[in-house]
Amino acid sequence: MEDFSKQKIIWKRVGSILRFCFDSFSCISLDSTCIATGKHMKFLLGFLNSKMGNYLLQNSPKTGTGDLLVSVQAIEPLKVPSITKDDEAMINIIVNDILDKKDDNDRLRLERQLNYKIYKLFKLNDEEIDFIESQKNL
Repeated sequence: MEDFSKQKIIWKRVGSILRFCFDSFSCISLDSTCIATGKHMKFLLGFLNSKMGNYLLQNSPKTGTGDLLVSVQAIEPLKVPSITKDDEAMINIIVNDILDKKDDNDRLRLERQLNYKIYKLFKLNDEEIDFIESQKNL
């Protein structure tokens, strides 16, 4: 029960579009959601919401209608890159800016910036980045 009072990431377990949200208000979520607590929460939020994070989750189990089943078991085996304190600080700034922005154009610009920072952590080349960017459901 104490995990609900911590900063956490919350996401719905079933859906066609993946979205992970940050909770710093001690919300209690429904049983149709999952939560994660721990260290590096803002970095992980940025990673999971990035195109790279969505790409890595696309092979999660699916329902009969094709929706993704993204339980804790689907998140746990993800290959999250090691980061330096500087990389984490930079990504945290972008994530905080995304969370604060009301203007869609600013948010889209920041999301693109976040995606490229994540690609850099994975050391992707231009061809690999173009492939992920071309995926429609990410």
